Amino acid sequence: MKREYGLCLWTFGDIDLEEKLEFAKEIGVDGVEVQGDLTINPNELKELLKKYNLKALSVTPDNVDISSTNENVRKAAVQYFLDLLEWAKQLDANRICLHGDVGKIVGVNSDNDWSFLVQSTKEVMQKAEELDIPVVYEVLNRYENHQVITAKEAKELLDDIKSDHLSILLDAYHMNIEESSPTHALKVAGKDLGIYHIADSNRKAIGYGHADLKKQVDTLNDIEYEGPIIMEMVAEGPNPFTPIKGGNYLETINDYYRVSLQKLKEWESTSI
Repeated sequence: MKREYGLCLWTFGDIDLEEKLEFAKEIGVDGVEVQGDLTINPNELKELLKKYNLKALSVTPDNVDISSTNENVRKAAVQYFLDLLEWAKQLDANRICLHGDVGKIVGVNSDNDWSFLVQSTKEVMQKAEELDIPVVYEVLNRYENHQVITAKEAKELLDDIKSDHLSILLDAYHMNIEESSPTHALKVAGKDLGIYHIADSNRKAIGYGHADLKKQVDTLNDIEYEGPIIMEMVAEGPNPFTPIKGGNYLETINDYYRVSLQKLKEWESTSI
């Protein structure tokens, strides 16, 4: 099976969107995970993607809180995702990503938090089903969000939502923190795995950390995962919530992606 490879555009920082797409094209990926910026005209973005022969493999959302105890905040967050689905439909994006508020590492009440999360996700999924757009719920880590930080918890969420349009996004970097065995986590997700993000244990290029990423990719083949592998790497430096680092971070991140894509394609050729 020939797999599609992509990268996350947010990792290039605050440079011009077309410059990001130029980088992606030069690196050699099949597509990109675009940022869900609703101020961007989706038809214009679609034309730009076509210009560089890139697919919109996924859409990563703005940071909103769908499980907030504040009803107004929660409703605004849900509305953002409803609008994002319409935006993604116009873009012809393959799927959108849904996740908790990054930076919200403590909940007010675990039962209420979960109830609000389920309620909001159900609203989003009703719209996703109407528009026939797949949604992947991203499993983060405890330093980014307090909810859904393991594959097991993601499966519990899917059990509560009961939508055939909702699947799981597992990320090698997050799994390195939260899962005792990332390969077991991938098996737990199994047929419900919708997206796989890859980066080494330090969120650098493949081979620059200590994660056994070859074993994870082999496991993807074992569970017959047919989706894309999307690289999400950032240069070394302070503040994990921004890709903009000191020095020539753009050169660094481009090198990370080139090295990693080459390694992924080597693994693919030996698995056939």
